[in-house]
Amino acid sequence: MDQQEWMGYVSRLANGEYPVPVGMIQDYNDWRCRSIVGRALYWMGDTESAMRVLSTVVNVEPNMDDDPEYGLSEAEHKVLCLRDIAEIVWKLAKSEEAALTYLKEAYDLSRAYKHSFHSCARGDMFYRRLMVLSEAGKTQQAVDEAKAMVEAEKDNNGVNPYKYFALKFLAENAHNAGDDAKASEYYAEAFKYYPQNDIAERDLAKAAAEEDAAKRYKAYEFCSTVQYKPWEKQRPIVLRRGIDDK
Repeated sequence: MDQQEWMGYVSRLANGEYPVPVGMIQDYNDWRCRSIVGRALYWMGDTESAMRVLSTVVNVEPNMDDDPEYGLSEAEHKVLCLRDIAEIVWKLAKSEEAALTYLKEAYDLSRAYKHSFHSCARGDMFYRRLMVLSEAGKTQQAVDEAKAMVEAEKDNNGVNPYKYFALKFLAENAHNAGDDAKASEYYAEAFKYYPQNDIAERDLAKAAAEEDAAKRYKAYEFCSTVQYKPWEKQRPIVLRRGIDDK
């Protein structure tokens, strides 16, 4: 990729409908800029350009000690890039092996990173693996892996994205099989490991009270679309005014 092509992508993002500050994205030599540009292009629907940019970060080794006060860590950048590459190669080329390879690397990085994630749930990488397997005609393997994850995480209670997403997949699979009662049971169990606040507790109570299984499933499904609280504890926001208070 030459400088002219790169600056063309930067210009598109800086002058688009949702402008990205040039200072965040113009340095090609900073792979995090390429991460932002590639993912933004994919979000905009320009898959070919996104893949050209994202492919340049595949072999980058992120600093696993990076834990910035603001913005994404290097580990998160790499995970999100791998996630989007996996989605592209699966949707466009139906390359199951490649998609699962990228998702495994993303999952392994998510597991290995010791600091907080700010952008996504770590368990989402595992969920995406299950979805690829299911769409590839290997639903039973996906179900078995989901159940194995629930068993492996049985002692890790409280908020747990791995257990939640495994149970979410099992709920959706039961729904697709026409068993909304069982699907609702899976969802009710899943939400024990989902970050909640007072509004979540209210919504989940309403879902549980639905007598009709199909309506109960739909209510739980709605709750799964709402991020009531961050998955992980975030740093408090500190406002700095350039004044040294002593």
